[in-house]
Amino acid sequence: MLHEVLLALSGHPSPLFSQEEQPLPDLLSPSEAALLQSIGRLAELHRQIRQHVQWIASHHKSIICRAVATTIRQTHLARFQQKIIDVESKILTKDASIVGAYDIVPLASVVGEFDEWHRRMSWLWDIACFMQPLSKSNSNPSTSGGCSGATLIDHLRREANTGFPDIEETAIALSKVAETAWLRQLASWLLYGKLPVSGTQDFFVVAEDAADGFRKDKQLLPGFVTAPTASSILFIGKSLHQARRLSHTAATLLPSAAPGTSETELAKLHLQHLSSLSLPLQPAQLSRAVSAIRLSLSQNVLQHLLPMQGTIRLLSCLRDYMLLGRGEFSLAVIGQVDTRLEARQQSMGRLLQQDPVKALQGLSIKDAELQQTLGQVWKALAQEDEAGEDDVLEFASKHMTLSVPKKGDSRPTTSDSINGSMPQMSPVAFNDLLFPSPTLLGLSVDSPLDLFISARESETYSSINAYLLAIRRAQVRLSDLWRRTAARRDHPSPSGRAGGAGTSQESKLRTKQRSRDARKVWATCSAAVFLISETSTYLEGEVIRESCDHFQRWVTTPGPIEDPDVSRASMQSDRSVDVAQRDPETLSAGHRSFLAALTYALLLTDVHFTRELRSLLGNLDALIAFFKSLLDLQQKLDLQHDAGSASRLSEDDERRVSVELDRARKKVDSDLKSVVNRLRQLDHERIGSARYLDVRPADSGGFEPWKGGGVDRLLMKLDFGRVDDEFDLV
Repeated sequence: MLHEVLLALSGHPSPLFSQEEQPLPDLLSPSEAALLQSIGRLAELHRQIRQHVQWIASHHKSIICRAVATTIRQTHLARFQQKIIDVESKILTKDASIVGAYDIVPLASVVGEFDEWHRRMSWLWDIACFMQPLSKSNSNPSTSGGCSGATLIDHLRREANTGFPDIEETAIALSKVAETAWLRQLASWLLYGKLPVSGTQDFFVVAEDAADGFRKDKQLLPGFVTAPTASSILFIGKSLHQARRLSHTAATLLPSAAPGTSETELAKLHLQHLSSLSLPLQPAQLSRAVSAIRLSLSQNVLQHLLPMQGTIRLLSCLRDYMLLGRGEFSLAVIGQVDTRLEARQQSMGRLLQQDPVKALQGLSIKDAELQQTLGQVWKALAQEDEAGEDDVLEFASKHMTLSVPKKGDSRPTTSDSINGSMPQMSPVAFNDLLFPSPTLLGLSVDSPLDLFISARESETYSSINAYLLAIRRAQVRLSDLWRRTAARRDHPSPSGRAGGAGTSQESKLRTKQRSRDARKVWATCSAAVFLISETSTYLEGEVIRESCDHFQRWVTTPGPIEDPDVSRASMQSDRSVDVAQRDPETLSAGHRSFLAALTYALLLTDVHFTRELRSLLGNLDALIAFFKSLLDLQQKLDLQHDAGSASRLSEDDERRVSVELDRARKKVDSDLKSVVNRLRQLDHERIGSARYLDVRPADSGGFEPWKGGGVDRLLMKLDFGRVDDEFDLV
């Protein structure tokens, strides 16, 4: 019977533990049957674990799970098999620790030899089922499901925190195996910029459809990898991928950066940092190794792919054109758009008479027409540049586009930042005010620009640009009303007689009534242009200017060496590390924090304010359109009165437009008060820590965004102009 027990423990079927035949237990005492039942459970666990881990090692989608399953089978189950052999050897050699008098081997002694394995084998079975659950219909492994490698690593780390030394030892041993397999995947990405050949779907870096597009999948990220470290890993791999793809550029620049070095030598140096890691991995230790590799890569490769001059030029382009730092650009865009829309209206009027169907088909704005408009803007700006050596203008003309947003695109909510703290932007859109249909001014992010700015950050800039351009457009259109002299002064009639359209009493009364009615409109327009102008001055002249100056000073200031060990991570070169620029990943992290703080300071994160402002801008367009239409009708009617051929139809049109104008004026009055009231609420809400966006320097590459005047500075100017809810605009 002892022979059968040992064979059953080894994983072979035995009639002692068969569920169908039970003749032997009749010959056993109750205590012996209980002992055999305990051994039977252990034998059954051994068989189940062996079969299950063998299936996992062959079919599981995760390489990490396969490595753990193989280790369980080749190491831990092998130890159990060795334990069986040791017990059998003691029996054969008649060891006194297990063989009693008269060569009797008590069954309790044999069972006692395996007491320590019951808990361990149950835990190994739980781990095997965690990696690949069993099917509900049968006891076979399920064809679907199964955990990822990151989930298994986190689970093993939690299981190591137990009061059982044997379980803790086994969990730590399996954790080392799992983390070793994960490090091998990581090495392929960190050293060569390549996704692992095996188990790509289990690695946290995922390739996107776009060229050179990679992103992080947080669900596949082990818990010991911090968010800054994960972003650095993603950045290093993307940079190596670009450097390899642009091998002709890297081959010409690398020798000048590090004489006598090559990509292979650089990879060997980086491999030393990964080899120095101890298992189980510690977050701080992994972070230091990744930082050393990042700094070495920056000093030897990336500073040549994206030098400081290229970074400054990109920042200047974003500031001058996306953030409207160059005032003539916004005026040129608004002027070209108005000219093109007027031409479309004239051609549309003629086409409606000839072919209405074709006219309706041409209402939508085409991308080609938008590009022509932007091209005219670049030509106008180039003509103003007498020297003709504006690198920023040339760069902007090549990389900026004006197009219709694709269907399904939404306003960016978060950036691919290291801490994921990009504030959520308001869903209120301002991109449909420049043209009748939504349009966006975008920046094409190509290699190697994406080392510094991502496509999602470019979308954020596009949203800020549409927001600022809508405010500037309203300011320009309102100011144009004061240039219409005929609207503010009563000129002599075409016949040359003084007194307006005529000298009759009726003409004088008509002119006086028009002047009285226009006072309310001019009062509303004055209040609106004051609010819009002060808001534009605050956003562009204070928030954007100071924030950009602060960020550019940080970019151009060399960063301090954090650790002597990190400085030695780079290849020895002739350059002095004291004047080395900040590495691109640090600059990118600082830029994300800068953009997040800027979005918050521009009030683009407040849904209520953007909704009230969007309503004001829309109603201002209606007010200006009705006002201009009324002025044109009045001028036409005066000519008819002067000629003595005034019609009832013209007078009815004048009254109808006057009524619509008065409605639009009241809406603008209401919106003005709503905008100011919301600003007052924001001033009370944004106090203390909420005054500025909380960005931790550790998560932003050491950059701390500019913290200047808040909403109260804008409110002081508006209060001085008495644009509040206690001031009667009319």
